[in-house]
Parts: sequence; C-alpha cells; structure tokens
Amino acid sequence: MEHFPLVDRLHTDVLESKYGPISAKVLQHDEQIRMTHLIDKSNVSRTFAITFLKPKDWSSEIKEINQHISEGEAIGKAFREKGYAIRKNVLDVYIVELPPWLQKQFSTKMPAAKARISEFYAKKDGVEPIIYGEVVEIYSPDFRGPAINETDKKQISALTKKLEEENCSKEEIWDRITRGNDWSNKIPNLKRARINSTGKILNLKQKINETLNTQNI
Repeated sequence: MEHFPLVDRLHTDVLESKYGPISAKVLQHDEQIRMTHLIDKSNVSRTFAITFLKPKDWSSEIKEINQHISEGEAIGKAFREKGYAIRKNVLDVYIVELPPWLQKQFSTKMPAAKARISEFYAKKDGVEPIIYGEVVEIYSPDFRGPAINETDKKQISALTKKLEEENCSKEEIWDRITRGNDWSNKIPNLKRARINSTGKILNLKQKINETLNTQNI
C-alpha cells in the first residue's frame, strides 16, 4: 500500500492508480469552504474532501487557479497545470464516524473511516510558498481502512503559524516536508508547535464534524 504522498504526487494520482479515472464532484465552493467528492467511473466516492480556504493574500494567478478549482478541477491538478510544486503539511490523522449519507456515497456499511488534515502548500521557484487552505480528506474504507499506521504518525507536523512562532519560515517548513517531514535537529521546536496547535486542530475537527452532520447528500 502506498503511503500518503507529502511531495508532488497528488492524491488523485494515487486514487487513479487503483480505480482508474477520477473526477471531482463539487458540492460547494465559496470564499470560505469547498466540499467535493472524488468519484470513480462507477460514481462511487473514494474520498470526501473539505477545504477551508485561505484567500486573504491570494495573487491574481492564485485567484485564477481557484476559479478553475471552483468549476470542478481537482485542487492539486489545477496548481500543477500552472507550474506549481505541491506539499502537504499534515496536522493530524484520525478516525471519523461516518454519517449514513457518506456511507452511501462510499458504498460501504463500515461505520468509520480514516481522515487526514493537512495544510495545502503550493510554490513556484523563487517565490515563498502559499497555503491554499486546510484540507481534510476522508477516505472510503475500500481505499484506506480506518486504522492509523506508524508512517501516518511520523508525517504529523504542526500548524504553520505555530512553527513560525518557533522561527521556522514557510520556506524551511517546505524544505523539511520535502525531506520527509524531517525535524530531527529541531525536535523541541516541533514539539512546542504541536502542543500550541492543539486548540486550533480541535476546532477544525469540530467544524468537520458539524459539516458532516449537517449534510445529506
């Protein structure tokens, strides 16, 4: 089983290697949130994704990319087509209870699924990385069983804002993700940033849970 790719290889690439062509079914995309199913050729959802967007400092090019995404392009593919490299700064990996509507979309009777929260980084050479949004990917149990493995745990980092408070720039975070989330020479900094990220991540999980329980799609 392929581990979650932190660098360049897209989630849709991994899905397509197992299920064939994957398309995005957009349920909502506004200035604050995007909700989408990544569906296979049989119209079965293999991942349900919620993105909490970060539009405050977007350039005109990022706004253009966002427009393509709002029209149904997968996030990673839209950035890659414009020449951006991609990184995922993983904030947590956990198990969520599946509401009946999502069980139906996943074509499963399993009550729980694996979920991953990440900051979605994109970057061009010579330019500081940008964070497009905080993304939670909830995987269909057929794609990824509801279990957390050691690689998942090793990939968990901390919020960029809290790492910056530890004097770690976005460029440094990008480089460390590129090296497999290597914080070996700054373990105390990472530990403090993780602790200081706890409240925001709990709030994110509450928003995710509220979103799941108010949908019926």
